[in-house]
Amino acid sequence: MEFYFDMKVIFNSFTLFLILSLSMLSLGAAHAESLDDVSATILEFDGTSASVKLTWNHDDVVHDYDVGCVSCIPNFSEKTNQDEIVLQNITSFTNHNALLYIIAYDNNSEIITAKQIIVELR
Repeated sequence: MEFYFDMKVIFNSFTLFLILSLSMLSLGAAHAESLDDVSATILEFDGTSASVKLTWNHDDVVHDYDVGCVSCIPNFSEKTNQDEIVLQNITSFTNHNALLYIIAYDNNSEIITAKQIIVELR
């Protein structure tokens, strides 16, 4: 089985990694509790794609979240103001790992923290 990397997916993945890395450098101690306890549960998996439920700890400072999938083709994200979300049609890289992320924003749309989540789909 051959796998060809789509340069747009690689660029989007690199861009997300860069944004998440830079946001982690700008974190203040006041927001250390956001996204400390993230869990991922595979609800369904058909051998190709999955439904994944993500839950995380509540933080009153957070106004909303951007939750998305880097390994999915096409990449996608969803917004929520809840402490959980179910993502549909999650696909993995060739190593069976799906790369998801959560970005927490304050009420000024400033990034508070971000978290990458790796889920093994088998």
